[in-house]
Amino acid sequence: MKTLTKYHDALFCTVAGDPKVITISTAAVSNGWEQITPGYLLSENYFDLAGLSMDDKTTFVEGITVQEGGIPAIAGAPGDSYVLFDIMTSIPIDFTADSFRMLGQLAVRGVGFPGTTLNFEHVLYSRYRRWAITQDTAGRSAVLVNDSQSGSAAPTASDRIYCYRIVSPFLAAPSQITNFNVQSARYLINAKPVEEMEFKYLMRLKQSYDLQNEPDVD
Repeated sequence: MKTLTKYHDALFCTVAGDPKVITISTAAVSNGWEQITPGYLLSENYFDLAGLSMDDKTTFVEGITVQEGGIPAIAGAPGDSYVLFDIMTSIPIDFTADSFRMLGQLAVRGVGFPGTTLNFEHVLYSRYRRWAITQDTAGRSAVLVNDSQSGSAAPTASDRIYCYRIVSPFLAAPSQITNFNVQSARYLINAKPVEEMEFKYLMRLKQSYDLQNEPDVD
């Protein structure tokens, strides 16, 4: 059993103007974050499994989760909120090439469900959460108001597991958000490398190849 970890830095943003514009704060670190389209911020990383795949071993996921440090916060009024996606996949997602369609799918259907570009085998882990200001926490603290999790945790012969953290604040009127922050995150996988029988391993490689190169049919 191997314990694999990857990190996403905390994110600090200010919001101003009409229409509202998000700026990643230069006063904070926010390493690795970028705004890939207005209103959507992305941090990406990956687990390098090349050492296992070079030995013709399959990675079996025994456990997978996201751990967080710090406190999520929003400066605004009750009802203001942002959504947070944590995603781990066995194939890469090019959000920048087709960001509007991909992000629209995230918001409506999630990932790995019917009607989305990715399928169940692609998505090892996915979690959607919405943090909001309530009347009880008015002014700053954010409360978790929606939480859903899915994923296949399927074995993979890929040489990478891709990690994506996406944040999108709700900025439509009557939003009064002036700044927000997202805590840092640790993506954690307990993985077991297994040397499968040759024909099984070859079929798994073929499946990984087919999943990555299958035609996109919406």
